[in-house]
Amino acid sequence: MRPSKLLVVGLLALVLAASASVALARQVALIVGNSSYAHIGRLPNPENDAVDMSAALRRLGFEVTTELDTDRGELTEALRAFTRQSAGADVSLVFYAGHGLEMDGINYLVPVDARLERDVDVRYETVTLDDLLVSTVGARLRLVILDACRNNPLARSMQRTVASRSVSRGSFGQLDEDLLGDETLVAYAAAAGTTAADGTGRNSPYTTALLAHLDEPLEILTLFRRVRARVLQATNGAQRPHEYQSLLREHYLSGAPAVEAVTVEADAPDVLDVADVDVGALDVARLRVLAERGEADAQVELGGRYEAGRGIERDFGEAVSWYRRAAEQGNARGQNSLGVMYGTGRGVSHDDAEAVRWYRRAAEQGLALAQNYLGAMYSAGRGGRQDDAEAVRWFRRAAAQGQPGGQASLGFAYERGRGVGQNYEEAIRWYRRSAEQGHALGQNNLGVMYREGRGVAQDYQVAARWLRRSAEQGHALAQNCRRPALRRPGGGAGLRGGRAVVPQVRRAGRRAGAVQRRLHVRERPRRGAGSSGSRPLVSASR
Repeated sequence: MRPSKLLVVGLLALVLAASASVALARQVALIVGNSSYAHIGRLPNPENDAVDMSAALRRLGFEVTTELDTDRGELTEALRAFTRQSAGADVSLVFYAGHGLEMDGINYLVPVDARLERDVDVRYETVTLDDLLVSTVGARLRLVILDACRNNPLARSMQRTVASRSVSRGSFGQLDEDLLGDETLVAYAAAAGTTAADGTGRNSPYTTALLAHLDEPLEILTLFRRVRARVLQATNGAQRPHEYQSLLREHYLSGAPAVEAVTVEADAPDVLDVADVDVGALDVARLRVLAERGEADAQVELGGRYEAGRGIERDFGEAVSWYRRAAEQGNARGQNSLGVMYGTGRGVSHDDAEAVRWYRRAAEQGLALAQNYLGAMYSAGRGGRQDDAEAVRWFRRAAAQGQPGGQASLGFAYERGRGVGQNYEEAIRWYRRSAEQGHALGQNNLGVMYREGRGVAQDYQVAARWLRRSAEQGHALAQNCRRPALRRPGGGAGLRGGRAVVPQVRRAGRRAGAVQRRLHVRERPRRGAGSSGSRPLVSASR
């Protein structure tokens, strides 16, 4: 066999790397974002912070549970469940974004249903920082990150039953590091006694800094030093993050820094290791070596190339074969891809029940795309019972991970009142989040809402902009082209040059039929449904 040059790590370098850091295998995270407070109005960023942190941690290999807008009961139950996940984990991480306060030396996190009319209500309507720390017990490394020192109106208005009682307006108090236990770090977005900014962008200044450095191969204390420097710069010194820690060893969340590699001559099959190789960059021959060896990621990649005919003759049967081998190993991407093949009848007999079975297995592992597809199957009554409430549950889980198709699907559920109370404002919110990620169907649906003035002031200029973006991706729906949203009723164009856009939208609409045929889950028309059109609940892209 022709030898090839590959980079392999020398034995000495591996030994040195292993001694420098703790090898992390199982990493679990609970992410909480509380934005929609019932009694003090909405914080704009915690939900975004939670969604984006969840996505970032998943990229690092964490098993992530995301909770949005939790009341006290939901937050307590989430912590209880996470305690079981943390037992025996290498890393247990809790991230909380929302309101918090300190009273009499105890730090509290505020659920969305808290009233806090009197200081004595605090212990009954909140959870403590200690509750978060307890949920991480049993892990080798315990991390609690609090982007929660926001100025809290409830603390300002709270009636004091004890005149001397100390209640902060949203800041946290100092911690005693001697009481943390070994290998524990608690990070505050702002130093004790000060408040953190919510920010004017998508994320708070603190979460923005975290996201910028989280995937860098930095020792964890170095990571938080860089976060602190970035926040100080972004806030002109007004906000200074702080950490309390009892770490005895070095830890890396995204892997130890690369060590110098040694170039050796070797036969490719003898040295290829999927842990060291980007399978997407391999040629088909080398990819097949790994796939035959049983590497699930390589099997999924090879199946995808057979399905798309990329670098190899298209063969749906071969695609199914490789997806199945990965799926049966428990690979979530393989399970989802196999579900798609059953749902579309490509390379295998069409079988919605079997599609649902594989979607469910992938969805239960946390794969957001599979959660969206499973929700769509419930919505359409394909492969099992029709259940709008169950559909919404899966859409919400996908949306919470930032999956744009799930966000568009959840927006559609709110728009139509399917499985959830009809709420145009919520529909707009989820459509917008999908659209801002570049999702064509989210853009289309948001444009329709602006055109028809539902949940938002009618605005033909904005409608035209979103529909144009959707059309430019070739996924605009035909019905929106036959009733051009780019024209105001009675004549005037919705934007300058609007007439030129209509043919473009119309051409995209003609392609939409093919898109919808490829998409195996379609919205069923309902008698008496609104006039917004039969917009699909999930994206055709995988």
